[in-house]
Amino acid sequence: MTRRGLGTSLAGAAASAALAPALAAAAAAGPLPDPDQRDAALRGLALAAHRGDPVTAAAAETALVRLAQTDPEAALLGRIYRLLDVRPSQWWADDMPEAAAADLGLLHGAIRACQPVAFRYRDLSQGETSRRVLPLALVHPPQGVKLLAWCELRADFRQFFVRAMQGLTAEPGSFAAPRMTLLQGLLEKEEAKA
Repeated sequence: MTRRGLGTSLAGAAASAALAPALAAAAAAGPLPDPDQRDAALRGLALAAHRGDPVTAAAAETALVRLAQTDPEAALLGRIYRLLDVRPSQWWADDMPEAAAADLGLLHGAIRACQPVAFRYRDLSQGETSRRVLPLALVHPPQGVKLLAWCELRADFRQFFVRAMQGLTAEPGSFAAPRMTLLQGLLEKEEAKA
């Protein structure tokens, strides 16, 4: 298979599975310039199952299955990486309550649709608050899946462990217009902390 073919396959798989829109756009723009980029994409797909996020894991699995149809070598490498690469977290999917796993589907959808969400949240001090947030991204640190969002209660960016959310619901409205500004603000805040 040519690099252009791989790029097209990755773009289709990523776009259809709602996995890594940036990867899909880059792959659709042309072939991956070198094998290192192909390898990085495969490692990302392979490790998705270790992130404690069943939605992303299923999308990655779909992408790998589709890739097997056009690039059997890449599919085999993805399976090898999934088996042998070090898992990037001390927290596993088995530790997630069933309700939190179901909430991930809602969160992925709300992020794509730029739709606010509301939930009750129990913080590390066991305090509980009600939150309405603009969900921006899900990240996977060692402690578990976190939602990065603009919190209306605090009028600032906040991080929420998905497993500590209760009663998650999608709210009416859209924040599509300010989404890029919010993402830029989130990035600036996180870079300032680093």
